[in-house]
Amino acid sequence: MSTKVIRDPLYNYIGIDRKRDGWLIDLLDCRELQRLRRIHQLGVSNFTYPGADHNRLVHSLGVLHLTLQALQHLKNASDDEQVNQARAPLLATALVHDVGHGPFSHLFEPCLGIDHEEWSKKIILSEDCEVNKVLSKVAKPLPQTVAELIDSNNNDHPTWMKYLISSQLDMDRLDYLRRDSLFTGAGYGHFDWHRILSTFELHEQNSGRDIVWSDKAKFAIEEFIFARYYMYQNVYLHKTTRGFEKMIEAMWRRARKLYNDGEKVSLVPAVRRFWSGDSDVRDYLQIEEFTVLQQIQNWTENNHASLSDLAKRFLARKRFVAIDPPPVKNQLIPSYKKWEGALKRLVEKNGFTPGTDYCLRDELKAKYNQPYFPETEADEQSAKNAIRVKVDGESKPVEISTILDRLKPITKKPVGRVRYYVPKEVELAARKLAKDWKEPK
Repeated sequence: MSTKVIRDPLYNYIGIDRKRDGWLIDLLDCRELQRLRRIHQLGVSNFTYPGADHNRLVHSLGVLHLTLQALQHLKNASDDEQVNQARAPLLATALVHDVGHGPFSHLFEPCLGIDHEEWSKKIILSEDCEVNKVLSKVAKPLPQTVAELIDSNNNDHPTWMKYLISSQLDMDRLDYLRRDSLFTGAGYGHFDWHRILSTFELHEQNSGRDIVWSDKAKFAIEEFIFARYYMYQNVYLHKTTRGFEKMIEAMWRRARKLYNDGEKVSLVPAVRRFWSGDSDVRDYLQIEEFTVLQQIQNWTENNHASLSDLAKRFLARKRFVAIDPPPVKNQLIPSYKKWEGALKRLVEKNGFTPGTDYCLRDELKAKYNQPYFPETEADEQSAKNAIRVKVDGESKPVEISTILDRLKPITKKPVGRVRYYVPKEVELAARKLAKDWKEPK
């Protein structure tokens, strides 16, 4: 067969042309890509949604599949030389854009003090990595080009290329929203993705080519925005999932402090090397989810009471409960310092010491609380910060919420949110504290 066919639960079949794009099969077989089989796409969301066991590799294949279709759409619209030259860099970027993710995906970035995009670039540029070797065989500058396309601060390539993979409406989001909805069973990821994929075009403007959509795609895009909003509210920011995320961060923080203080914390070799401060790409790639789970298993027998307890609770899914803080008087500059201190004292009074390990603050950045909020100044808009459509009678593309009133409530300027997590054993006392709370003068 001239086409490599891969079964996929979302698209049924994903095809790679062996004659034209056979190098993608070699790229897929690289050990750095295969490592993504052992990285959950949704971190610990399977603690909340048991079916959410899909991995970063299958998502990367999905992004590749959509990018292939997007390039074919552009090819059908116009035999554009720039589009033809962009084929290899875009397909490579689609497949390897997540290669730098650590255990449980985004969850471990604060634990390890990493940025997965930075590690993706390091892996792609490392001559010791198979990914680099395969890309270099296709074209010597290809690893550098792919790394630059992943780099959000790099502007050396046509903007439409970068925005096809990473923007307000890109191949990455088109895949993960539908895929995450499917595997969680949440059902919020239904939108007309095919319409979106077959109606975009390259639009010439002062800063170069950008991505816009035709007017006939506006309702499909509206569906996409609502799907993204619902998935964040009901899946990505689910309070149970966030509680386990905060628990594992607290566990890691406690272990790191003990390690820095010279105490024994039974580190597995990969974590020990990374914490030594002299780690390289090879050391980083050895930190996988089974590595972390073995580390947590080791901590269940640690002499430090809270580290051992947190490890046992995590593995046994004994969750912390979410407690919303009481309203504060100054809503413009909310301060929860006094409330947080009282909650920690309550937790410690009930036998959970130190309170910092059992009273966990979850401060959600505004951008995650409302995942689409466009740039309001028309002259500053691009696919990076707004979704724009071409409307009959308008000389320039317009941001979609300006023509669809239903979108306005979920595209206004977002606000952050603070929540706390405590052991279930003190839930009633904590809720009573929040209910009866009167801020001290």
